[in-house]
Amino acid sequence: ATGGNYRMQRKAPPKHHRLKTKDLTGVPWRFALRSQDAGWYLRSDIIWHKGNPMPESVTDRPSKTHEYIFLLTKSKKYYYNAGAVEEPTLERSTNEGPCAMQFRNRRSVWKINIKPVKEAHFATYPERIPELCIKAGCKEGGTVLDPFFGSGTTGRVAERLGRKWIGIEMNPEYVKIAKQRTSQINIFAPK
Repeated sequence: ATGGNYRMQRKAPPKHHRLKTKDLTGVPWRFALRSQDAGWYLRSDIIWHKGNPMPESVTDRPSKTHEYIFLLTKSKKYYYNAGAVEEPTLERSTNEGPCAMQFRNRRSVWKINIKPVKEAHFATYPERIPELCIKAGCKEGGTVLDPFFGSGTTGRVAERLGRKWIGIEMNPEYVKIAKQRTSQINIFAPK
């Protein structure tokens, strides 16, 4: 069965002792809260608003058009380069002249369209997402950790921005794709 027929014929997901049928699992927030429990600081919840989301065939709730991004740190003081991720804003003209481009601190809702990756799985995110996160939170020459590495988008962007990366991925098919999309071999190899 394909398309709409598949959706009608598939079996319901397995029951979980804490979740009711049709209950959101809340994995992103559960991860963030467990990180706090483990000693991390949850500094910001960012909404990635997808301007062109995948369509959903739901009729009993709104279609989801966003994902969460969390700014987590290991200490109260941490590296954050706000200037590297400022966003433009137009200042209204005054009697002194026309509008001028100004910049402000990046806001917590990022409207960034999805961009498909031909060799990758359906849940890839655009390179702009890790680009902003890496520029803000990792110095040049530093190391980026992605615990949900998928097709390697974060590693690819880290390389382009002059950072090393560590990617964790359980699916061997995605690991193959990530290896094709990135060039770093081993950050722990002796020089």
